[in-house]
Amino acid sequence: MKTQGYTLRKVILGTFIVAAVAMAHAQSGDVLKVTIPFNFSVGTKTFLAGEYSLKPLLPHAMALRNQAGQVLTSIGTHSVESREAERSSKLVFNGYNGQYFLTQIWEAGDDIGRELAKSRAEAEIATKYSPGEQIALRIVVRR
Repeated sequence: MKTQGYTLRKVILGTFIVAAVAMAHAQSGDVLKVTIPFNFSVGTKTFLAGEYSLKPLLPHAMALRNQAGQVLTSIGTHSVESREAERSSKLVFNGYNGQYFLTQIWEAGDDIGRELAKSRAEAEIATKYSPGEQIALRIVVRR
């Protein structure tokens, strides 16, 4: 019983530390603003071409917002590393036969970006139209 209590205290303490770091990261994150000239998908959702913004929520999550600032979806990501720091902020899309999927988010000056897991829909279409194409869109960073 004492071991369970000790373990529970460690888990709770760890959760508070992660939450504090996440809040600090989310508050310091820049808003990334982009005009996307084609329809695109994030996870199971598809969005029309237009102006969007991305704002960090947690170390591995971002919010996709429309022009009015309404949150459209949360994007779960994991870290991806580049050999050198990016010169400018950009979004990377995988394209297959006219269908585009957001795959990476990079901020200027960072050699570590965010990568989205491939959705089931993207995985299915990628088998039909492999290798596909990659499109990088430069984005404006607003503080």
